[in-house]
Amino acid sequence: MKSIDKKKKPLLKQDSKFSLIPVDQIVLSQDNPRKHFQEEQIEELAVSIEEIGLIHPILVRPAANNTYEIISGERRWRACKKLKKPFIECFIHPMDDKMALQVRIVENIQRQNLNPIEEAQGYKKLLDGGMSIAELSSVIGKGRDYISRMVMLLSLPEAAKEAIITGKMAKRTGWYIARIPVPKLRAIVASEAIAKNLTVTQVAQIVLENYLLDLRKATFSISVPDLVPGVPSCLDCSKRTGNSKDLFDDIKDEMICTDPECFAQKREADWRRQCLLAHTENKEILNDEESFKHFVPGTSRLRTDSQFVDIDDVCEWDKKERKWSSLLAEELKPMNGRALLRMYLARSPMGTIHSFVKKEEALLALRRHGITFANKAIKEWTEKENARKERKKKEEFLNLSCYSLLQKVCEKAKKDKMWSFYNIMLCLALRVVPREVSTFVFQRHHYKLGTEEESMQIIEKIEEKESMAILLDLFFSTDLYLSSYTDLPPLLVRVCKILDIDVSKVVEEINSINMSDKSILFPYKKRKSLKVY
Repeated sequence: MKSIDKKKKPLLKQDSKFSLIPVDQIVLSQDNPRKHFQEEQIEELAVSIEEIGLIHPILVRPAANNTYEIISGERRWRACKKLKKPFIECFIHPMDDKMALQVRIVENIQRQNLNPIEEAQGYKKLLDGGMSIAELSSVIGKGRDYISRMVMLLSLPEAAKEAIITGKMAKRTGWYIARIPVPKLRAIVASEAIAKNLTVTQVAQIVLENYLLDLRKATFSISVPDLVPGVPSCLDCSKRTGNSKDLFDDIKDEMICTDPECFAQKREADWRRQCLLAHTENKEILNDEESFKHFVPGTSRLRTDSQFVDIDDVCEWDKKERKWSSLLAEELKPMNGRALLRMYLARSPMGTIHSFVKKEEALLALRRHGITFANKAIKEWTEKENARKERKKKEEFLNLSCYSLLQKVCEKAKKDKMWSFYNIMLCLALRVVPREVSTFVFQRHHYKLGTEEESMQIIEKIEEKESMAILLDLFFSTDLYLSSYTDLPPLLVRVCKILDIDVSKVVEEINSINMSDKSILFPYKKRKSLKVY
């Protein structure tokens, strides 16, 4: 905690007047930060007041129509009302709205009986009322970074706020989730944290690994403003950790971007710029669908069986470990507006931009220039290519044989009832559904997947109806994982309707998020540990 001025003046500068006031003349305040009252605690307080009396009078201020508004002590007032007491002991203290709000919040915080969301709402009201974070910090005795983080909790989805209120989610967990600036992404992480009961450390790891990006690894210039119109440079952006130390004082690295949406938009803008430049240099541009085939899935590494080589990679046949760009320097020099070797511009699933040349053409060029290892490299590559083509022929033959058998299975299944049909379908689903999806779905149904053989043994013991339910869950979860929906999937709504499940509340919550949501596109980077279900 930051040091606080211990000589600060008390909030209440005037003496309060003590009086007995009829309970019915007391009115509630709409600005009380406490919104949740547990009936059991009110009952216990009522029993205590009945036995030993009201130890601490409540604090009120004069209101309209000869009434008094509660500033502090609503729980005590509720307990007295439950006991049907005609009068209640009060301190009467005239004060304006701003002072009343300050007293309510400070009193509740000092008693430590507000839940974190109520505490955050109280801080926000004071800040909206004109107090600075520095002033508020001095009044309540909390550090500025603490106040900033608490107010950020209000940006969480309602489900996450409710989880914090009920104690199912720690406020520190909420702090990490609230750092994510995009509402839809906050909802995704919050959903996973609640569903899997993740610890603060686990959520912190998810946020740090997936939503905080190292600006030093950006493929675009971080010092240029308006790469995206109206957006400052990364160095000047408030969402860089070095520019928001109150919010990110636990992150020592000042070159971290906390807005993956903006990062992706800048990367996209830079890709368009490089495509325009490639056109002027007569380079061919591979579309994303074609490009991604040549990379190891979810990485920026070129597949070993690709027909291309990345000119910035080291040549695998060169003992001196020179890059292709160095070995092919003469061939890559533009002559009359075009290089001797045809070049291709591509980007990986991670969004990194690469310059390719065809492997066969590159090797032949090395041989033309008398590179010693060229002949050996061409021979090895030719042998690998021939072996690959032979394997592909065998795979095609095997697939055709399987399709023939499958046709017979389907014809038989139409006529006869298949024993353990859904169990068989589950076994098949495990082979095609992403592992992280199937693992999560089976955990949700209280099963733990192991090796393929262990998983088959588990499925054999599952009853047919439960197999059907898990299969349904697997397919819908995979659809959610692979797709990008802004509303409930129509087929899921249809199934809910068939099963008489009310979706209206869920639709309302999703619509509320969509109202403030921006367009979020991450077509290049798979999240490492997030499961979008």
